[in-house]
Amino acid sequence: MLKMTLIKKMRGFTFTELMVALAINAILFAAITTIFVSNLDQYHRLLNRYRLDQDLQVAMNLMSTDIRRAGYWGNADSDINSATNDNPFQASGTDITTNASNTCILFTYDHDANGSLAAISSTTDDERYGYRLSGTTLQARPPGAAYDCSAAASAWENVTDPNVMTISALTFTINTSNVTVGPGTKGINIRTVTISITGNLVSDPTVTETLTNTIKVRNDEFVA
Repeated sequence: MLKMTLIKKMRGFTFTELMVALAINAILFAAITTIFVSNLDQYHRLLNRYRLDQDLQVAMNLMSTDIRRAGYWGNADSDINSATNDNPFQASGTDITTNASNTCILFTYDHDANGSLAAISSTTDDERYGYRLSGTTLQARPPGAAYDCSAAASAWENVTDPNVMTISALTFTINTSNVTVGPGTKGINIRTVTISITGNLVSDPTVTETLTNTIKVRNDEFVA
């Protein structure tokens, strides 16, 4: 009797019990795998979004810092009490402006502070600047290139890499507020520029980000 009892106690799982245990383990493993894959996918999406946000922020900071300087003139004090605006960086054709679709902005400023607008040159800074959307790429005007929003794509330089990021929208909106400070129409134009840029990663088009920033042009325009 004792021997039979020991044999019964040492008996293992039945085939049915093993199959049930394997089925339960398979279900648990599948659930754990699903959770892991989901978490990994979420991690990659967050990483991609962070990367896109950083790339767009760099582009936004570059444009914002540059556009703020529009219209700067090293000889501005020469116009004090003259009731005229002789600033060559705020004249027709050189003052800050956008194209009809607001996808391009052109401006000038006295980079070397010598008081005069440099001649167009590809060897030195010619003090003419611009940013635009060309296809799906943010471009900047290099020295010597055509100072024209419709210049060939090859004439301007890429700021963003079209193989990494697609720029789907870019707009520049100039807002002007006139303040009268003298007799008649004499006053100043206070300008701000609102920049909006939207992009997505080429590797994951579902990751999209839009940044908007409004900056004040530091050099107000005197209206004689």
